[in-house]
Amino acid sequence: MQFSVRAALEQFTLTHPFREGLLQISVAVPAVETPDACVPVLYVLDGDILFGMAAEIGRAVSTVEGFPAHYVVGIGYDAAFPDFMRLRTADLAPPIDAEALEGLGSFGTAIGGESSGGADAFLAFLTETLRPEIAARYPQTVGGAQILFGHSLGGLFAANALLTRPGSFASFIVSSPSLWWNSFSALQKLPAFKERLAALPQQPRVFVDVGAKEQDLPTSVPDGMGLTLEEAQAQVRAARMVDGARDFAEALRDAGLKDVRHVAFAEDDHISAAPAAILHGMRFALGRAG
Repeated sequence: MQFSVRAALEQFTLTHPFREGLLQISVAVPAVETPDACVPVLYVLDGDILFGMAAEIGRAVSTVEGFPAHYVVGIGYDAAFPDFMRLRTADLAPPIDAEALEGLGSFGTAIGGESSGGADAFLAFLTETLRPEIAARYPQTVGGAQILFGHSLGGLFAANALLTRPGSFASFIVSSPSLWWNSFSALQKLPAFKERLAALPQQPRVFVDVGAKEQDLPTSVPDGMGLTLEEAQAQVRAARMVDGARDFAEALRDAGLKDVRHVAFAEDDHISAAPAAILHGMRFALGRAG
């Protein structure tokens, strides 16, 4: 079997919308020929660690199984890991109150929880600055489905974007969302979401996933997490990752969202769920089985 593969990786920077510094934007051009217009775009949060994975998955499925060609856009920081953790919290997480932040203990300090709160402004940057930039650089994407992928705190960001601006993307892939943030306060936005959803001319498609092992108690703690084993186990219990993702999907259905799918990947944990979510989430977003 032979393939004629056209693949390219392009990068540029944009000024950060609400603090000093630059964001590194990475773009994977489809590996196969595309139409002149309406080519979908997958926007990947946490691009430093997830963009390459999403780009390779997109390349593989489009060349091997005839999956619809799509652009992959990663939003990252090009920063050392400790800095990346703090920067992403500032951009992806909604505000957190003092009591909830104190409850996170040293973990909250390690991820820069005190600097959180930029989620709404960062969403405006994605839709009002980055999206027009992508359209100008890649005219083939004009009119194409706009898809948002976020995992962990990125999943919380995607959930918050869905609840507050459900028409901002055609599809949302809400992967292992950190709904526990600020004592599950994101769920307080569901009543207003129901009204926003009812006013839309076309509803988004939503894929909510989690690794089925994400509520298994850890037996060790990675270096740099700032937690004892007992604290880490307590965090896992309080986070209710598996139950929370299921309950969130059910709440979206109850609010009137018609096209929502929930998946708990049977053999996956918080890390290994990400590639599965990209693959199956994109299949769902583009009208495949998922």
